[in-house]
Amino acid sequence: MSFPRVAILILNWNGWEDTLECLESVYQINYPEYNVVIVDNNSEDNSIKKIEDYCAGKIKVDSSFFNYQNKNPIKIFEYSSTELQSSKLPEMDIINSVKPNEKLILIKNHENYGFAKGNNIGISCALKNLDAEYVLLLNNDTVVDKDFLTELVDVAKNNDNVGFVGPKVYIYSDKNTLQVAGGAQVDLKHGEVDEIAYHQRDGGQFDHYLEPDYIGGTCILCSREVIEEVGMLDPGYFMYWEDADWCFRGRKQGYKSVYAFKSKIWHKYGASSDTPFKMYYFTRNRIYFVKKNSTRGEFFLFSMFILAVTLSKSLRQLIRQRDSKMSYAYLKGFFDGITLSVNSKVKV
Repeated sequence: MSFPRVAILILNWNGWEDTLECLESVYQINYPEYNVVIVDNNSEDNSIKKIEDYCAGKIKVDSSFFNYQNKNPIKIFEYSSTELQSSKLPEMDIINSVKPNEKLILIKNHENYGFAKGNNIGISCALKNLDAEYVLLLNNDTVVDKDFLTELVDVAKNNDNVGFVGPKVYIYSDKNTLQVAGGAQVDLKHGEVDEIAYHQRDGGQFDHYLEPDYIGGTCILCSREVIEEVGMLDPGYFMYWEDADWCFRGRKQGYKSVYAFKSKIWHKYGASSDTPFKMYYFTRNRIYFVKKNSTRGEFFLFSMFILAVTLSKSLRQLIRQRDSKMSYAYLKGFFDGITLSVNSKVKV
């Protein structure tokens, strides 16, 4: 059996504890051909030092999902994002000579570029420097099964016109409850998503082939070929909806999104409270996404719908909750979403 090389990209921003548990689980997988790339989005919580200490064997990771393995120190290859803009890295022969679970490529960004641009920097490095045939985006607050990557690659290789592949995602705090089976379906008329298997106990009812509208960004595998044709993530989103946009762009090029039910990961997902920051980007990007994937007439009708929804939510926050910041976030998200949709000429 051949094993194409995979670049596993993990974006970190002020989350070193989650990142270390994720890293340790990744270093214990059975897949033989991979490079782990951490992209740090200018963290302010000492993440870089903690990652370096972990690689030096100074921090042991406790987890109910695996036993920490004493191993050789992990060799770190550190680069700034500006260094990666130059020619191919001169250390590739050295990087390739080190075992997958004994090396880490660490990319340090100069600012928080968000999910889309932050991952794009890692994707660009993987394609230009690491000879990756596949790129895997993996949230730092996940833990993976030892065979998760083998199963993802198997589905990607053995099905026609596959663009994006996602695993069975369980909730970290409730190991047999599903967050999502690969991805979600999208209702463009209302700009809403319906995650498949959302919060259902896993009784095998989703152990079959599925083609969601898109694969969730928690864990998404994509081939070099698809990226070169479809492009990378649209940095216009910053965060939220960029995964759906990526898969929809792929679908326009004839590529499917596919669920690999034998691949399993656990995500530290919960019903986190809404914040003005979160709701601003969710509202803004919801509008931007629908504009990119609908006709002019469809977008006009959606605009009327989302305006009514936004006004209702904004007034509810202001009058009932007395939360002017949240009220403002909804309104600003709406108007900035309309502006972005009309004016954006982002190239990806």
